[in-house]
Amino acid sequence: MTLFRIGTYNVENLFDRFDDPYSIGDDTYGRFTTKPKSRAKLYDCGRRIRENGVRKQIPIDIVGLQEIENFGALLDFVQASVGPGYGAKTGVVSLPSNDPRGIDLGLIVRTDVFRIGRIISHRFKQFKRSDGELYQFGRDCLQVEILKKETNYLFLTVFICHLKSKYTGINEFDKPDEYAAEQRLNTIKRSAEASEIARIVKESVNIEDDLFIVLGDMNDTPDSEALVPLLGDASQLGLINALTLISQDDLLPNSPIRRPRDTHHWKRPMENGKKVDEWAQIDYLLCSKKLWTFNTGKAEVINSPQEQGSDHYLSYVEFKVE
Repeated sequence: MTLFRIGTYNVENLFDRFDDPYSIGDDTYGRFTTKPKSRAKLYDCGRRIRENGVRKQIPIDIVGLQEIENFGALLDFVQASVGPGYGAKTGVVSLPSNDPRGIDLGLIVRTDVFRIGRIISHRFKQFKRSDGELYQFGRDCLQVEILKKETNYLFLTVFICHLKSKYTGINEFDKPDEYAAEQRLNTIKRSAEASEIARIVKESVNIEDDLFIVLGDMNDTPDSEALVPLLGDASQLGLINALTLISQDDLLPNSPIRRPRDTHHWKRPMENGKKVDEWAQIDYLLCSKKLWTFNTGKAEVINSPQEQGSDHYLSYVEFKVE
């Protein structure tokens, strides 16, 4: 019997303190300027993973991560802030993505039970959007096979994703038409990425019988048009949104107060120049039919300790596989 937890966490600009001469993402000038986190914020991010929140001392065994600058930044974060249970040689992976800021995808596993096996990047794939344009993932769809350490056999396949964001850089009140056009284009891009992820999954695993999970920051809410290929009734994958295990009466896409399933917080601009708090679920743990049969009924979105270190919350779901 194997009891384990799978999580997803956008750690928001996890950059190191060294300039990469081949990347503009960490330059101290220009529109992509990104500052590294303080050690305190890194510690808080790591604490959620290794303690499952605060003082619970129940680590998340497998965690898909978004917004990693590079493998070195991830390895330093794991060794300094998460803990030694996630072994550097067999438990940490991150590969370059297409993002111009240099934010990549990654995954870490506790190596007392699991180890990382085959890794497949899909960043170079080209596919058509609904407007007919050829497109590539804005970041990647990183496919990682998890092996049971004792047998070295394939146990679980993880597809880590980070879809196109809704950010435009356009003031929606000054230029409403231009803003609406950009948002529509972003939706087209997210929808194309979601469709390609669905195709990759169907080609890579047995939809009915394999243990697999699609996770990450999808940058859209469960009711959205863009996520229909993964969450809609017409999807052929049969994926289950694990956070539906969490009771929540209010199922509106966005909320001015934080609800149990909400994974992201931001300050929405208002026409008067002020900003208001807004929460939503835009991060997902989408489980295969077979994997879902082993869920223990426990899922959680962790929003503690109070100092977040990221504008996203870590979420996880628990399984017990015979």
